[in-house]
Amino acid sequence: MKILLVEPDFRRTSAKRSFVTDKRPDDETLWYPPLGLMKLARYHKTLGHHVEFVVGRDPKILKEAYIDKPLFTRLWDRVYITTLFTFHFNNVVKTINYYKNAVGGTTSKIFVGGIMATLMRDEIFRETGILPVPGILDSARQIGLPDNTSIDLLPPDYSILETYPYGIGNTFYAYTTRGCKHKCAYCGVHKLEPRFIPYIDIRNTIRTLRDERGDLPVLKLMDNNLLGSSELERIVDDLVELGYGRNEYTNTFPRRQRVIDFNQGLDATHFTEKKMALLAKLNIEPMRIAFDHVREQKEYARAIRLANKHGVQKFSNYMLYNFRDTPEDLYQRLKVNIELNEEMAKEGVQKRSGKIYSYPMRFAPIADPERRGVHKGRDIIAGDTDARRDWLREPIWTKRFLRNVEIMKGAANGAISPTPSLAWRTIGHTFEEFLSNLYMPEELIRNRNLHERKVHKEEPKRKPGSGKVEGFRAFILKLLKENGDRFMTFHKAVSSNSIDDVRATLQNIQDGEIKKWLEMYLARPKSTPSPDSSLGAK
Repeated sequence: MKILLVEPDFRRTSAKRSFVTDKRPDDETLWYPPLGLMKLARYHKTLGHHVEFVVGRDPKILKEAYIDKPLFTRLWDRVYITTLFTFHFNNVVKTINYYKNAVGGTTSKIFVGGIMATLMRDEIFRETGILPVPGILDSARQIGLPDNTSIDLLPPDYSILETYPYGIGNTFYAYTTRGCKHKCAYCGVHKLEPRFIPYIDIRNTIRTLRDERGDLPVLKLMDNNLLGSSELERIVDDLVELGYGRNEYTNTFPRRQRVIDFNQGLDATHFTEKKMALLAKLNIEPMRIAFDHVREQKEYARAIRLANKHGVQKFSNYMLYNFRDTPEDLYQRLKVNIELNEEMAKEGVQKRSGKIYSYPMRFAPIADPERRGVHKGRDIIAGDTDARRDWLREPIWTKRFLRNVEIMKGAANGAISPTPSLAWRTIGHTFEEFLSNLYMPEELIRNRNLHERKVHKEEPKRKPGSGKVEGFRAFILKLLKENGDRFMTFHKAVSSNSIDDVRATLQNIQDGEIKKWLEMYLARPKSTPSPDSSLGAK
């Protein structure tokens, strides 16, 4: 059989640049490799089938099918297409329809699976005539083959990716559990993996991969709720047996320290002394602990302190925002992390100093908020962002605010700095300062050193900036406190994050002060963030 594996071309531009320059990136700059396709490759190769992998709508495939080969060999026996996020819907539909030509229009030979395929099964069927295979592949019978092999448990075949720039140079990927006991409204895991599996034996998988690819130092575990497993001790014992304990090294020259990354994060509400004592046997770097709700502040802070007490020094923690929260909610969570960083820095003399990198993560909805089906975009705005309200004390998310959070964290490679002084400068020492940052023109955020007059003591030596940061902050806070017609005029012009709205307001306004600041939203930022010229960067 001829098997074609396809990943739609939805990767970041950095992947394409790396491919062009022939530089292999690390896995922090790229999305993860398509594990489902890699396991299918293993399955079909074991059966002696010919397997090829491509990214996107590859013209070479159709050229070979219809021109370069004789009739009896030109078509593929099976085409598998993976999917990722729901906002890739249009791209995925185009890809599926494109590869119908590779099987002569026989839709029963095309198999679509993955995250989006599970969540948008009916929508894909309406657009393509192909009904996706939902969830995980527990049995080959799910794809019409006569055996019960659990494809999901097979070691992924990394060899299919050799001509593509995935960040896999030092890393193995695996699951030690599947599913999650919770059914959080913002999460699709309970639909993707509805059955919680508390234990998966990965020992044979890792040993097979080491035989094939060498002793790679990093193991990324993609479990959705590891601490919810009743088999945590057994899982830890397996990982220690595989050499992922403290102070364990690869059998390579030079030696490299083995590291585990529980990449999907650990649930702070499940932390106990006993569980942390088990985790402390492993060399975890970084430890990821989710902080998605300000109401979980006590449990979260306790989990950080407990992990730090057991020797964890590097944390990389995601914070969901724009889901049933407010800008002040996010600010308070960021503030908690900065204060925890200050606390751990003071304990540095006890060799327990830790650092938390905060990653605000914007909510990308699955369900349409108006219940018209599955959401196909990235943003959700709850509430009337043009309505009169107390925007100083009770602001809600607007498209401008969402955009500016992304710009603020972009100044430090997607995170808020773990250095407290830099983090305070990034988000603001008070919520009022944070709110003014959310309104601020992009040019002032991206090039803060050029525009902030105050030179902070933690900064490298520089000349005082233009003072526009301080000027804008005074301007917007005055308008917010007045909360009158002038404020609403300015707010409506910028809250939609639309240049057209700014231009329309400029054409009809006589207020010189508002006009001066609105013109800054039309300015293209002079540069992108860099370590020595951007807000909060190190």
